Amino acid sequence: MKKQLALCAAVLAVAAPVHAAVWVIGDNDGYGAGIADNANHSFNGFSANYDGRSAAETAATDGAQYTDTYSTTHPGYGPQPGTVATFTFSGLGSGWTQGTMIFDMADFQATTFGAVATTYNGIAQNWAFNDGFPSTRIRVFDLAPDVIASINATGALVVTVNRNASGDFYGFDYTALSNESLQAPDIPDRIPPVNAIPEPETYALMALGLAAMATVVRRRRH
Repeated sequence: MKKQLALCAAVLAVAAPVHAAVWVIGDNDGYGAGIADNANHSFNGFSANYDGRSAAETAATDGAQYTDTYSTTHPGYGPQPGTVATFTFSGLGSGWTQGTMIFDMADFQATTFGAVATTYNGIAQNWAFNDGFPSTRIRVFDLAPDVIASINATGALVVTVNRNASGDFYGFDYTALSNESLQAPDIPDRIPPVNAIPEPETYALMALGLAAMATVVRRRRH
């Protein structure tokens, strides 16, 4: 009986996410140019070929997941020759009951230039946004039940953004996935900006930690 209980516990540990988590592709640094969230950007749609990825970010994403870019899937302008941007989240486990996708995106103009074709694990999504030029937006999406089921079946989520017939220039700073149901006000707490300055409470906690360490060292010396 004990062996059966231990086996059940092991299966459950593998089957479900251990705790609330956020997976991030990119580094939330304002497209490598310090552009604020939900603000105007400085990219030029007539000669767009911006790639603001640092060497570290390119290495971290294998150079294949298109963060810190503008004109991401526009051949001849983007940082790669294809017309599909892919974001791959793996090692997600199963047991998901809810989830949220987050994108920091720039300059989607579906009404003017045509909508892109976007899928989550092959499941079509409606990305007919018309944010205008020049605009960045943080967009937050609840994952639909069929997408949740596909994550549980595969342990992964593959997001593809296909330029399709669109003539739009657009790009991404980062994309993120959570196994929680998040709202827009939650995002800054889950995805802090790169090189974020610690808040006073953080410094206070650091000071307490250092004081505790010093006390331990003193006790060991006596």
